[in-house]
Amino acid sequence: MNKRLLAALTAALTIGATVASAQVAALGSTARGGTSQVGRTLAAAISEAAPFQMRPQELANTADYIPLVNAGEIEFGIANVVQLTYAVNGTGMSEGRPNGNLQMVATLMPFRNAYIVRADSDIQSVADLRGKRVPVFADRALGDYVTRGYFANADMTLDDVDGVPVPNFPRMWSSFGEGSADVSIVVVGAGNSREFDATFGIRYLSFDDSPEALERMRTYLPQTYLQEMPAGSVPGIDTPTMVNVFDYTLFAGADVSEDMVYDAVKALWDQEASLLAGGPFWNGFAKESMGKDVGLTYHPGAIRFYQEMGVWAE
Repeated sequence: MNKRLLAALTAALTIGATVASAQVAALGSTARGGTSQVGRTLAAAISEAAPFQMRPQELANTADYIPLVNAGEIEFGIANVVQLTYAVNGTGMSEGRPNGNLQMVATLMPFRNAYIVRADSDIQSVADLRGKRVPVFADRALGDYVTRGYFANADMTLDDVDGVPVPNFPRMWSSFGEGSADVSIVVVGAGNSREFDATFGIRYLSFDDSPEALERMRTYLPQTYLQEMPAGSVPGIDTPTMVNVFDYTLFAGADVSEDMVYDAVKALWDQEASLLAGGPFWNGFAKESMGKDVGLTYHPGAIRFYQEMGVWAE
């Protein structure tokens, strides 16, 4: 065989073997919405800087992949801390189905959310939603807990409104857009809220930030907190507005190797700039806060890295 041809074949086989043997980890995520955007950006950042590749495994809902991470069929997952807290403890929307093998890897960014109404609506507060057409979700759905938490903040219940049943968030947004619902939950500043604003104008409703109102809210949304958004910060906020916030999290199964989790966290730490450039969802991400105490157990690989960086609170 021609020596050059033999060398070329040898090189090709070597490269092929290297690619084939490259370690790949799956990241549980969704196919639509903010979680999908977060998952794709996060996976790309980790793949760029870690000694393994991360690939999003996108399913319909967070509840679909949390049990897969718990069972060791998927290495990592992302979810808001409300869902993760309930999932680990087997309470709330995961009542009777504890996922005790889930461990925190990183606290990512604050996920700001709130109700919006049309700009010309006479609804000025959550309390003004009495008797109005409000989207309601099935029991134990995330939307159900968010909605009940919003109303608890105003010391109200869903009995105070004219419920418009919706199966999921996309249908809720459609109902609001077509005018069959008077209000909608959105991620603050997300693309669909900007589209609504460009179409007919929107206004965000502010929450009560008193300690009593926040505690009522946390009955349904554990680990949630409130943040004031300044006027002009996003379309639809013309005056200082208090919005709801719960952190987004990266978690892993307890059986995922310590080295893999360590490498994933290190990659996120090193890729902070690219994550912040990944879109408005990442606003507020800070690498020094990835080891934040959210009331859940962290994976040993994550703890080891945070200790080395001097940001782990013993």
